[in-house]
Amino acid sequence: MEEVEKRLEGDPDYVHPTTWNGYSNNTTTTEDSSSDSSRGATHASDPEKQFYSLQPPPLERRGTGVDVHGAETEFADLQREFSRQSQHSRKISRQNTRTSVKRGKIAQDAEKAVSSDTSDDAEPFDLEDTLRGNKQLEEDSGIKGKKIGVIWDGLTVKGYGGIRHFQPVFPDAFVNFINVWSTFQSIFGLGKKGAEVEILRNFRGVVKPGEMVLVLGKPGSGCTTFLKVISNQRFGFTDIAGEVLYGPFTSKEFEKRYRGEAVYCQEDDIHHPTLTVGQTLGFALETKVPGKRPGGISANEFKDKVVDMLLRMFNIEHTKNTIVGNPYVRGCSGGERKRVSIAEMMITGGAVLSHDNSTRGLDASTALDYTKSLRVMTNIYSTTTFVSLYQASENIYSLFDKVMIIDEGRQVYFGPVKEARSYFEGLGFLEKPRQTTPDYLTGCTDKFEREYKEGRDASNAPNSSDDLAKAFQESEYAKALDHEMAEYREVVKEEQHVFEDFKTAVIQGKRHATKKSVYSIPLHLQVWALMKRQFILKWQDKFSLYTSWGTSVLIAIVLGTVWLQLPQTSSGAFTRGGLLFICLLFNAFQAFGELASTMLGRPIVNKHRAYTFHRPSALWLAQIVVDLAFSAAQILLFSIIVYFMCGEQSFRTYERDHEPSY
Repeated sequence: MEEVEKRLEGDPDYVHPTTWNGYSNNTTTTEDSSSDSSRGATHASDPEKQFYSLQPPPLERRGTGVDVHGAETEFADLQREFSRQSQHSRKISRQNTRTSVKRGKIAQDAEKAVSSDTSDDAEPFDLEDTLRGNKQLEEDSGIKGKKIGVIWDGLTVKGYGGIRHFQPVFPDAFVNFINVWSTFQSIFGLGKKGAEVEILRNFRGVVKPGEMVLVLGKPGSGCTTFLKVISNQRFGFTDIAGEVLYGPFTSKEFEKRYRGEAVYCQEDDIHHPTLTVGQTLGFALETKVPGKRPGGISANEFKDKVVDMLLRMFNIEHTKNTIVGNPYVRGCSGGERKRVSIAEMMITGGAVLSHDNSTRGLDASTALDYTKSLRVMTNIYSTTTFVSLYQASENIYSLFDKVMIIDEGRQVYFGPVKEARSYFEGLGFLEKPRQTTPDYLTGCTDKFEREYKEGRDASNAPNSSDDLAKAFQESEYAKALDHEMAEYREVVKEEQHVFEDFKTAVIQGKRHATKKSVYSIPLHLQVWALMKRQFILKWQDKFSLYTSWGTSVLIAIVLGTVWLQLPQTSSGAFTRGGLLFICLLFNAFQAFGELASTMLGRPIVNKHRAYTFHRPSALWLAQIVVDLAFSAAQILLFSIIVYFMCGEQSFRTYERDHEPSY
């Protein structure tokens, strides 16, 4: 550098950066200082001019010389200036945010926006410290932990394959009307069914409390089916063979007594779109507030504390008062809605958790944070966690203990995550060091993506799902799995006190419910919680509310106009009967408007039943009560308009005045 500077200084056209005005490293004269101060005062009123006046002159190059030292100095000065400008902009932004919050206007930021009521000096949220503190508080309060492992052997699942349905045309209506046998088959479900196929075949494995399993496979390979069955959700399949044990409990016993302890978070986000995020999580917690709470806090305090923790955990505090929405109702974004689904499942407090592609819609950093949260919760609460992910990063992959790889319904690997890659490379597949391990493992099961090492091909290496399954059964990992399963069975027989604690923890989680019930609260509390939710659903669905009431008022005015001031004599008796009939018929048909929402809400009912939030019968009772209240007010307004416009009050007066005297 010194040699370059000496050579440049020998150039007569070279201008050294120390001679720049305002950036001289030497002692400046009084005249230069006064000129600089006057120039700064001139531009003080205009920030833009002041900014440009402070910039050094352009990098000068004369002849063949290049001012390296000047370029470095210029870059450093620009960096400092831009940093000052950025800090000033952030300061103004924070001031504007605080002002909008005071005025009641909360700005909506991006998905990763921090809650607007959180100051910069607030202590950052540490999930691990929070959960460890909660766990210690639970132990001090005498609340037992729920630790349950899962072992499955010879698991085979069958279901119906796809069948073709032809769209009926007009002549088919006559043929089907005459064909009594076809009508009988359709009524009793005896029609054509698809061929029975094996979705999963001969799965074996064991997962202990505190372990996380990553389930990998191509779409359609059977990952979702495995997660459903391992969560003890067996409806929709024609046959499930093999043994699945949850600790010492069989699948039937676990379904009957501990249904809510094995839960499944589906890939699709199904929620009531007009409820806010806070209301959605609040309802779930109202049905799951345990009877014995840490620290002896009240049910409302416990609910507020858990909701706040979940919102901060998934960084969605800013969406607490935003409706959840769906593809047709604008609300939260897709990533935020996915985090609401995950938080709702965590409220169940289950011991066996299955997440089906729960990172769909999340960006890379949020997906990593979510997986880290699962890791922390699994370690602290010793839950048994299964997660299915597509295109997981290497950092996410390293957080799991075991990995299961499925290919066309066959289990082609189940073992430690650190040894899965070397296992497939040992089978003859080409090493791809620049590809992430999850993508590499999934690619080995895809015939269009797998590549073999030099000298290996489909003739001397596994080429199908059956070949891969056979290779795994003959490997050392299968023998190690047999040994681990045998050890776990012995542990289950010896550690009976762990499962007694599990039973005690389930009972402690109930609030006024019977010991044999799978629900946390009794029927009347479920009905009360659902009534409050149904009222909010009705009230916040403004479009349906305005449409229904507007239609009633409009039809009432039309009927009142058509039958305006009916005659009070016997000549109006028949017409008056027709008016009463059309009024009853219209209000009866109004009830059909609830049919669409009832049918669309069935998946939510099934999900909440699996989460043991409430009984389906409790929902129907709550809906009847709330619908009666809204319908009574609506029919009352309809009747008042028709009553006075059609002269019914005059008819009653006429009857009273002409009553026969005896």
